[in-house]
Amino acid sequence: MVGVAGHLNLAFFIAGLLLATPALLGLPRFARPGLAHEAALAAATATAVLGVTCISSLVMGHDGVWFNVIAPLTNAAWLFGSIALAVSLKRAGHVPTAVAVGLPVAWIGTIPLATLGGGLITGAYFLMVGSMLTSDRIQDATQPVAEAAVA
Repeated sequence: MVGVAGHLNLAFFIAGLLLATPALLGLPRFARPGLAHEAALAAATATAVLGVTCISSLVMGHDGVWFNVIAPLTNAAWLFGSIALAVSLKRAGHVPTAVAVGLPVAWIGTIPLATLGGGLITGAYFLMVGSMLTSDRIQDATQPVAEAAVA
């Protein structure tokens, strides 16, 4: 990490991970019964554990030796859990396609595309999903996502 900018970048990354966790836990109720709940729990747990692990990196100013073990495991659980949940959501047909497809895309935006501003896309996605979840506007799969998010 380099200076204040590096610390702020990591702090916002941590906040994003921890704030995405409730949305991941809220989506399975719109999915098909079966593995969707376990997949969502795996993805949500992974984002929370990765966020907590990154707190130690923020405090120490560098990654601890355990980070090289925890990060790949949590990223894999987050990605594969998101894919499984996305497939279940899409097959159930209770949410707009963009909500389901956005789950694995959010991981791509957060991890591989982080240096290119992917976190902004991921943040916008989770703000939209959170807004839809809290206002009960997520269930109409025939309504465009933009309309459902602001309706």
